[in-house]
Amino acid sequence: MSRRDSEPGLSAALRGRRSQILAGMVLGGLALGLALWGVPLADVGAALAEADLLWLGPPAVIFLVQQLLRAWRQALIVQARHPAHTLRSSLSVLCISFLFINTLPARLGEVVRPLLLLERDGVSMGAGFAAVFLERAIDLCAMLAMIALVAWLVPVPSHTLVVQGTEVDWVHLGRVAAGTAMPLLLGSLAAVVLGGRPLLRRLRAAEGHLPSPLARVAGLILGFGEAFVDGLDAVRQPGRLVGILGLTVATWTLTGLMYPALARAFGIESSIGFGEGVGVLSITMLGMAVPAAPGFAGTYEAFVRGGLALFGVSGVSGGVNLDATAVAFALTMHWWIFAVQASTAVFFLAVDRIDVRRLLGALSQTPGAPAPAQPASGSESESKASAEAEAEAEGR
Repeated sequence: MSRRDSEPGLSAALRGRRSQILAGMVLGGLALGLALWGVPLADVGAALAEADLLWLGPPAVIFLVQQLLRAWRQALIVQARHPAHTLRSSLSVLCISFLFINTLPARLGEVVRPLLLLERDGVSMGAGFAAVFLERAIDLCAMLAMIALVAWLVPVPSHTLVVQGTEVDWVHLGRVAAGTAMPLLLGSLAAVVLGGRPLLRRLRAAEGHLPSPLARVAGLILGFGEAFVDGLDAVRQPGRLVGILGLTVATWTLTGLMYPALARAFGIESSIGFGEGVGVLSITMLGMAVPAAPGFAGTYEAFVRGGLALFGVSGVSGGVNLDATAVAFALTMHWWIFAVQASTAVFFLAVDRIDVRRLLGALSQTPGAPAPAQPASGSESESKASAEAEAEAEGR
């Protein structure tokens, strides 16, 4: 695909999500203002200048290891239907797709992973989106579990708000919300996994009674739905499910260790240990669910500062402006890890010879539609896999 071909595709995708992009930019700007509220930039600069740069190494190494674990988990999910999928391919797809997710607005980058899985390994778009959905659902459960564990096991100072004359302890409210949301989420996930296939069979039976134009559209939608449900086969295999859950625990445990490691760089290790680090991580993950600017700029900083304040990193102590330290911590964690992640993506983009402009041009495609036949790396085997996947999609 030429540059002229790719530009309209990206432009169409951006036009289709103008409201989301605008909401993300507005909320990101407001969040950045909130993150910097009451903090002199000179103090933030001083905190950054005084940071021990040697402690930037451990978070970077931890991140690279957890990225490998995430790729391994993704491989286990995809291999349930496509055994030929490899860890090497999974790592490349994950690193590249995360760069797009973290760079493009309105979460446009989410479609890159299914596209690359289709082109590299012949994984249908429905199965690719199912893998992404399953990962997101598992990570959401992990986030709620971490919030619940931190809320009940890690000492958190009481924080109250007065709402219409009533004093509300929002730390206790968070505990209750996390405990309530967990069973609801698990029940919803179980309903999709266990009830999705019977529901699709009933819809297929009714498809023949629809007028011809509607039947064609319904056929395309049901075809994608069947591929989506098929892609969830990983969670129906006990051994594979144990591996997926084990890798999830290892991934988020390692990620939680990044925060106390970086805390040493800023001299706040007495306030941020492992438990508190997991708490800040959970709050930050929760903040990533709201519409955000490209790179989660502003949103990330606001939620990290809020999480640090929850565990006492705020105000002035011993002549040190801890609010400025919290902002410096948030900026460093955000953009240092972004740089590390981006470097892995650039490596695989170069080694696997991925055409970035072609991927950008494909973003306007609807989920389930065949991707361009040109393979990401230009190899004959991947082209054949892509063609077979397109034929399968058209046959549905």
